[in-house]
Amino acid sequence: MDVIYFVKALLKKKWWIIFSTALALVAAFFFTMGRAKLYVSSAQISTGFTMKDQITLRDENVNLYEADVKFENTIQTINSPLVISLLSYSLLIHDLTSNKPFRTLHEKDLKSPEYLQFNKEEGLRICRQKLDSLQMLTSYKPDERKLLEYMKLCKYDNESITKTLKVNRVPRTDYIDISYGSENPEQSAFVVNTLYQEFIRYYRSLRSERGVENVVTFEELVNKKKVELDAKVEALRSYKSSEGILNVEAASGTEMGLISQLEKALLDEKANVNIMQANLNNITEQINRANQGKTTYGNTGNNEIVTLRRQINQLNDEYVRTGSTDEKIAEKLEALRKQYSAAVGKTGSSVPGTVVSKDKLLQDKATVESDISAAKLNINNLQSKINSLKYSVGSYANKEATVSTLAKEVELAQEEYNKLKEKLNSAIDNRSVPVDNFRQTLKGQPAFKPESSKRMIIMGMVGMAVFMLSTLSILFKEFFDSSIKSPSNFLKSVHLKLIATINHADLNKYSILEVLQKRIEDKKAIVKRQNSFREFLRKLRFEIESSGKSIFLFTSTESQQGKTTLVQAVAYSLSLSNKRVLVIDTNFCNNDLTVQLEAKPTLETFSIAPQDFSIEKVRAIVTTYSIENIEVIGCKGGDYTPTEILPKNHLLNYLPRLKEYYDFILFEGAPLNEYTDSKELEKYAEGVVAIFSSKASIKQTDKESIEFLQGLGDKFLGAVLNNINDDYLEL
Repeated sequence: MDVIYFVKALLKKKWWIIFSTALALVAAFFFTMGRAKLYVSSAQISTGFTMKDQITLRDENVNLYEADVKFENTIQTINSPLVISLLSYSLLIHDLTSNKPFRTLHEKDLKSPEYLQFNKEEGLRICRQKLDSLQMLTSYKPDERKLLEYMKLCKYDNESITKTLKVNRVPRTDYIDISYGSENPEQSAFVVNTLYQEFIRYYRSLRSERGVENVVTFEELVNKKKVELDAKVEALRSYKSSEGILNVEAASGTEMGLISQLEKALLDEKANVNIMQANLNNITEQINRANQGKTTYGNTGNNEIVTLRRQINQLNDEYVRTGSTDEKIAEKLEALRKQYSAAVGKTGSSVPGTVVSKDKLLQDKATVESDISAAKLNINNLQSKINSLKYSVGSYANKEATVSTLAKEVELAQEEYNKLKEKLNSAIDNRSVPVDNFRQTLKGQPAFKPESSKRMIIMGMVGMAVFMLSTLSILFKEFFDSSIKSPSNFLKSVHLKLIATINHADLNKYSILEVLQKRIEDKKAIVKRQNSFREFLRKLRFEIESSGKSIFLFTSTESQQGKTTLVQAVAYSLSLSNKRVLVIDTNFCNNDLTVQLEAKPTLETFSIAPQDFSIEKVRAIVTTYSIENIEVIGCKGGDYTPTEILPKNHLLNYLPRLKEYYDFILFEGAPLNEYTDSKELEKYAEGVVAIFSSKASIKQTDKESIEFLQGLGDKFLGAVLNNINDDYLEL
């Protein structure tokens, strides 16, 4: 389908579109005729969500996403049933106590049960009590239910107020607009101003309750965390006290320094032992020489060595006894060891000393041996002290791990406590600083004139909507309608030769013969349609007459395509051109042709031998009419095919001989999709004509039947598109 097709389809349905659009405009006019004139007042609120004018206890940056959420929450709160209920109470109290109420009830309302059952004093009391306590009415209590019904009668209920109430944020600003329309301009101004006041009262009450709850909650959590923190700090202190340490790392460092000093002293002692051992070896050698009668010379430094060794031993004992922590003793000890090393080094010099007796050498040997023993004892003591200190350092590692774990728990507890303390401070700040930043920057004023009814705009929008809807409906219908409709669509979807098109004719009101003989006197449209039917039928008759064939089988792919009507119409049309026509009903599954023409059902029983055949015997079984040149042979009909019911020498065998008397022989076959009758009858025909209805759609089974028709070759005369609407004849 192309664009032109859709345009023409819309043009064909233009009156439907025009009528529906006009009807919508008329309906919109009448529906808007009774609309009351509304006086609209507006108020404006500054929220402070996107700016900070007041001084706060903490620096805060504006979060635009958070501001958007706050705007939405504020708008929802203003539109909430509770705030609207507070406004309703104020409106009703005003009307019940003022000499100039906003709304005056009509005569009909004054006779209503809601008005007659309402108690003014009781209603005022309930309204004031609910207004002061910020509560809503409930329909479960009889008195409050009556009050609700009276509010609805006065149109002060939630639904009536919110119908013309608009609360919106001014785009990209810090402001919220509140607008309300009513029949009374003073009521409109009262509503927008009172709504802001009731909203602020409710909002501050709610904010105050939440602030108190937050402070109490955080105080409880802070106290709980403080107890936990104190317990963990006490556990750490108790452990350090029980282990006798204040600082594990400092104690461990002191022990490591002492170990280093003792290890150095140990090395010095071992070096001294080596020196004294060398000295002992020298004295032993001198004693051996004295035993051999040789002269020996003593070292002038032995006395000094002995003296220094004695001083070193005494000072070392004192250093160990004082805990090896006295730095002055350590420095003196270091100086004596240096002197001792220098003195021992002199003993090996080649400078001769004085002659020493053997007894003196033996005495020196004993002294050196005792010094070596004392030095080895010092080495053992130093080694024991070092081992003890190393063990102590190992135990400090375990203590350090325990202390580290306890300290980490204290740190985490302290961090949680600090966070809760900060939240508590924030809650206290929120309670201390101003509750909100809302300011009414524009107060509602009574309007001077009512708002435009916008009747023309509404009518235009309704008309445009109906116009577009009806247009789209027609386009959708045409787009999804898969029926053939027109000759152009037939040629696109069915690849068969189209020899004729037949338009729709009202054959229920007029007979085919009346249409063909121009006996219709009616409206011009009907006459035009019937004339078109006659002319199209004449074209089909011309195709049949000019084909050079006389015996034609009329068939279709499916039922209800108009074969029976078209066969009759073709027969009548041929008779009008003085052609003798024989019509045979071979559609056994649906013998409408026999029924409509009231023909004798003789086809199944007629049988005659070839030598006995004659035209007179055939004419004896036909049905004739007052209309000249048309004769019909009917069939009984049933669930059988031609090969199953027709006798051996049946009539169809003699069709070539019947051409000698009849100019044309027309017979109708059953639909190809469902029955094989037409395929069996095809061999008796000289030409086959296929009937397609414009209301039908081409399916897969139709394509198989179309392939059969294409396979007939020259025997297939062509297709006829039947029952076309006049609108599609131009396509």
